[in-house]
Amino acid sequence: MYPICMKGNIYADKCSCGGKMTHNERKHNCFCSVCGAPAAKGYIVRFGREISKRFSTYAEAAQFLSGLRFKTAEGSIDPRDYRADNPLAFKTQADKWLDIKEGSVSRSHYLSLKRYIIQAVEVIGKEKNVKHISYGDVEDFLLAVKKQWSDKTRANARSALHDFFQWLKQREGVSPPDMPEVKFDLGWRKITTLDIQRRILEEIERIAPSKVAFGVEMLATYPSLRPDDLLRVDESDLVNDILTLHNPSKLKNKFKHIRLLPEHVQKWQKLCLSIPSIGHVKFFRHQTTQKGCKKDDPYGKRYFYKWWMKACDNLGIEGLDLYGGTRHTTTTAIADLADELSAKKASGHMTNKAFERYCQSADQTAFKMANLVSKKPVQQVYNIEDKKKPCN
Repeated sequence: MYPICMKGNIYADKCSCGGKMTHNERKHNCFCSVCGAPAAKGYIVRFGREISKRFSTYAEAAQFLSGLRFKTAEGSIDPRDYRADNPLAFKTQADKWLDIKEGSVSRSHYLSLKRYIIQAVEVIGKEKNVKHISYGDVEDFLLAVKKQWSDKTRANARSALHDFFQWLKQREGVSPPDMPEVKFDLGWRKITTLDIQRRILEEIERIAPSKVAFGVEMLATYPSLRPDDLLRVDESDLVNDILTLHNPSKLKNKFKHIRLLPEHVQKWQKLCLSIPSIGHVKFFRHQTTQKGCKKDDPYGKRYFYKWWMKACDNLGIEGLDLYGGTRHTTTTAIADLADELSAKKASGHMTNKAFERYCQSADQTAFKMANLVSKKPVQQVYNIEDKKKPCN
């Protein structure tokens, strides 16, 4: 049994005669201290300094007060649940989380998180108390977006919600709900051979601006590079033969170094000299004014991809995107020519699972072992019961 709690009281608006209303729990109402008339409306429950709520009938007010007293005796009372501004509303907390994320993750990652959390708020409910969001609520949300989102996107949304509730646990002490599992299989990108890759690079060099050709060549040579990394590079970021990438993809507020081949250092220096640089300017920028961009504007996100696909079209190659034709192809080729460990280091992958998607080299162990066994002389097989006697 919980100890009896008599905290809180019920109040009512003044009587028409001007008298003050006094609560009488035994008579189940508030009565005028002057004329004794019972109150008919305007009931207010006050419970400490933080909780105050108005009701139209005494029964509703009394029920609310009883609930507050029970939760106090139980030790589960949370005044935030009863505040008029509803500080624990899903949308209120989601907006705070997004504000924090905006300054701590990349722009593209932030936009994805915003997309997931806004959709979750719409489905689960803006005013829903985050303490009351359950496994079923999250599962219903993930099922609601199943037709419009892929399994991978739904898994990303589930991960975003998990991150949100872990933050909420630290900030507000709210216990996170169990999260439903979202299974998905990542598809394999199409790759090509180094010979065809070389033909595509030659076609890009023939049709595209010189810096575009150089950029795609770098993507095909250094698999740890990503197109977004190149777009952030300044002309001053190459010192001797070391290219420094500031805030590279997947590594916010960090940097990494890539040592360039001598021929790439020479190309870099030559292309820098073609347009005199003043201060920190982007290396990959337009050298002339074109439709939709001005001279010295940095390349857009899909600029390398655009020229890659155009070169593939000219050569009659279908379904081979920029990532598949450069990073995936090169990583797989390194694994075939050297070994998978070297390919993993060259690609810059942190986990084996991520690396396996980029490296599509077949494991040669079974083939080597089969070849080894085939060269062994045939041995006689004996019964277990009598090892000295050969089987018929």
